[in-house]
Amino acid sequence: MIITIGGGISQMSEVYLMKTDQLKDDALFRDRYHTLSLARQKKIDRFIFKKDKQLSLAAGLVFQAGLDNYGLREQELTIAHHENGKPFISEHPNLYFNISHSENLAICAFSSCEIGADVEKVTPIDLAIAKQFFYGSEYRDIITSDCPEDTFFDYWVLKESYMKATGLGFKLPLNDFRIALAEDIRVYVDEIQRPYGFYQATVFEHYKLAICIKGDPPDLQLSFINAAS
Repeated sequence: MIITIGGGISQMSEVYLMKTDQLKDDALFRDRYHTLSLARQKKIDRFIFKKDKQLSLAAGLVFQAGLDNYGLREQELTIAHHENGKPFISEHPNLYFNISHSENLAICAFSSCEIGADVEKVTPIDLAIAKQFFYGSEYRDIITSDCPEDTFFDYWVLKESYMKATGLGFKLPLNDFRIALAEDIRVYVDEIQRPYGFYQATVFEHYKLAICIKGDPPDLQLSFINAAS
């Protein structure tokens, strides 16, 4: 079953989300496992711990849920990688996607524009990380916040989603650009605004989610996937 929230008729980006709780059931895990491509099955098999296998399976399932919307099957596609490792669909280069996962939540975002997605569970964090790696104004915002850990992860997912949208990933240093938190979130490089838009939300109470696309802020549709349906 897919539960969908939001969305309009303009250029649309879709995000599919799945928690791994149901995949703890061995019979359901095996059933869902065999619906995926051999490449995804091999990736799952490489993990040692059951928790990691479940998370990798969930990542494959949200990817396929998004492909279903376009009438596609991963088994019939070639997933290649750009120079910096970002995956793309060889047969459909104008259909962009990005996968992220944290703890027991996997997400996959799709768009007709370059897209980056990140999700992180809010946990206790050493804020010195922000001082060392973030832009100065971001760090000051974090340490003066009423809830520094929440604000840290707000910035973290936004910054990583931008890094992934550019295709550079962690080859782009975290302090080479500045995120400005406002009603319309913006990103600046050398104080010049870059042409990227953002969506940010808290899901399942403790998870921070951010989507970045090249262009205007995305008109976003969230779809929550039930592994048992």
